[in-house]
Amino acid sequence: MEIKVIKNGYTMQDAFERLYKRSKHFTIENMDLLFYPYTLIEFYVIYGGKLERLDGKVLCMCDMWRGDYSIARSKGEFVNTNAEDNTVMPSKIKVEDAIKNAPRTIYGEIQKAKKVLKIPDINYVRHESIYKPFFIVECLNDDKEVFHILFDTVTGEYSLLNA
Repeated sequence: MEIKVIKNGYTMQDAFERLYKRSKHFTIENMDLLFYPYTLIEFYVIYGGKLERLDGKVLCMCDMWRGDYSIARSKGEFVNTNAEDNTVMPSKIKVEDAIKNAPRTIYGEIQKAKKVLKIPDINYVRHESIYKPFFIVECLNDDKEVFHILFDTVTGEYSLLNA
């Protein structure tokens, strides 16, 4: 299947190097690619306050597995890629629900930043499904116990999935 993916900055080799710099007390047994689902939603926001005026595009990202939202600081760079079905994580959230609930996050961010007193106009423009690539890294510690690390190929950050 062809999917739109956030352009990554870290290869498998980069992941190996970063993880091995952290500790020499494990080995990497396997590394698999996983594409995590998001919906990027564009809104046009209009707010005319006494002191400030806001009139422009706001991008909101919805994590389509957990339902978490964040404001995208930039559109980002994307590439189209062919992915095997078993590497693409399915969505649990309906796109319609993601679009319907996103304005709450936008309003909350505007309220924190601008101390607004009235609700801005938040108008839906468009959306698109995108994926963020991660590596699922299977490791073996010195005691021969298996553990997994989730490596973000865009930011280079990683976290322990299980111990």
